Amino acid sequence: MQKEQKDEIERKELRVVTEAVRKAVSEAMAEQKRQERQKTLYNTKKLMESYIEMQDFIKNAISEEAELQNTAFSVFSGENAKLDSIRKSKMKTAIMIANIDRAMTELEQEHDQKGTIYKYEAFRMHYVEGIAYEEIAELLNCGKNSPTTWAKLLLRQMSVKLFGINGIDRF
Repeated sequence: MQKEQKDEIERKELRVVTEAVRKAVSEAMAEQKRQERQKTLYNTKKLMESYIEMQDFIKNAISEEAELQNTAFSVFSGENAKLDSIRKSKMKTAIMIANIDRAMTELEQEHDQKGTIYKYEAFRMHYVEGIAYEEIAELLNCGKNSPTTWAKLLLRQMSVKLFGINGIDRF
């Protein structure tokens, strides 16, 4: 009888430990998902903050021999001098800009249909034109915190448009 009681106690302890481990793993996985979503939202914000610079990079980066006008570099001509890393970076940047532009067009249409185009305009002015939130508030004749609030909202919407399900804050 004593062995049966001991076995029952061990089974109960094993169930308790197993349940505790399951709960800990579940919580760790949930935290990891939350961190990934937060990182995606952060990436969207960084992309939008860098939008103007990325467009400039696409326009100004020299990735082909034919783009070199300076005679100091003529020593390299005829050797098919190409900068693959810059060309690849230029292409990745152009693709991301194209996706941002697509998402911006979708946001504009959605907010136009909802009658909240002013939110989109605040977002665009800040991230695409580089206008400070305070100036946007004056231009749109709204409260000083409204443009910031609207931009945060549209960043979340933009995140989904750029990264799909990974861009959803609470999935």
